Formats: sequence, C-alpha cells, structure tokens
Amino acid sequence: MKQTIALLALLLAGFQATACTLTARPVLATPDTTVAVMREAFDKDDVGLFLHTLGRPVLKEYSEHIIRIGWSDIRPHVGSFVESAKVIEVADLPRAGAPRRPPNGFVEPREGAQLKRVRLAVGDAQEDFLFELEVDDAPQHSKQARGFWIGDRYFVRTQHHSPQTYLVEDSPEKERTHWRLVFPYHAYQQQGALTEKLQRQLAAEKE
Repeated sequence: MKQTIALLALLLAGFQATACTLTARPVLATPDTTVAVMREAFDKDDVGLFLHTLGRPVLKEYSEHIIRIGWSDIRPHVGSFVESAKVIEVADLPRAGAPRRPPNGFVEPREGAQLKRVRLAVGDAQEDFLFELEVDDAPQHSKQARGFWIGDRYFVRTQHHSPQTYLVEDSPEKERTHWRLVFPYHAYQQQGALTEKLQRQLAAEKE
C-alpha cells in the first residue's frame, strides 16, 4: 500500500525545492497557482519544480531522493492526469490541530498550519485535496537569515557586531510563502475517485 501511495504522490500532488536551491522557484500564491506549476513541471520534465509544490509532511514521509529516483519511470504514466486536471472549488478550512497518527502511507498537515480544501476534476471524476500554507526559511546571505557562516564557524546574527556586512540580499517573507499539497491525506484520499482510478491504472501497468 505504501509503495502504491508513493507512486500516487507523483501524480496527484500535481496539482520542495528547499530555500537553498540555486534556481529561483515561482511563488505558489494560491492553490490554483500550485496546480499550474505542477502541470508546468510535467511539461518541462522538471522534478525540482515538482518537488517545490509538495508540502513538508509529504517530503517527510516520501523523501526528495525517492521521488527523484522514481520520476522518470512514473511521469509517462501519470502526466495525462495532471495535464487535464481542473480546479473547480477552493475552500478555507480551520487551522490544523495536533497531527494524529494517520494510517500507514498517509500524511497529516503540520499543527497550526493554515489549510485549504481544493476540489479537482479529471474528466467526470472529482476528488478533494488538502493544501497548507508554508513559509520557507530565508536563504543564506539574505537580510532575513538567522545567521551566517564565516569560514567553518556559524554566527547567529546577534553574536556578530556587523551582520549587515554578510547578510546583504533581500528575501521578503511574501516571496517565500507558498500553498503546497499535503498528499495523500487520509480523509480525502481513502475513497477518492481520482486516487482509485490511478490505482487501477498503476495495477494494470504492473501486469
């Protein structure tokens, strides 16, 4: 089950590169933007862009390394789902409470996270997906960074008499704030029509 869910994550997430990435990533200002960026990731065969759309709970359960390894094999089979997915409804949810222990292979949003329910349609099938708001850490050398390295020594900004000498780039929080997918979320994916459809497709591919 966990292996199947890991494969599903590569598709239905569609819809992290870390803060230290060398390539600037788009701001995921709304879930609609996230879906569009995921589609772009499939179109451009860009796994880094795909990872940028996945929430921290997803990458905690399914590491970036695992997703990168499986990308080339899974992308051809699931790309059509992502390309035809449409956002048909977005709704605010209460902030996440303390995370429960989900069934094996599923993930939970982070405690206190701001959440949205996003309903996607692929053809006649529809399913809800969970998105959470995340703020990435400020990159190295930015004015907003907590500290900096000099040689092999790390200084918290309050430990140095002139941090402004080293922290010179600007990285506003709004440029590091993203709506990212939390998938597979048990309450939505346990009986989701799109998840079930993809499971059947993946099972057929293995036969």
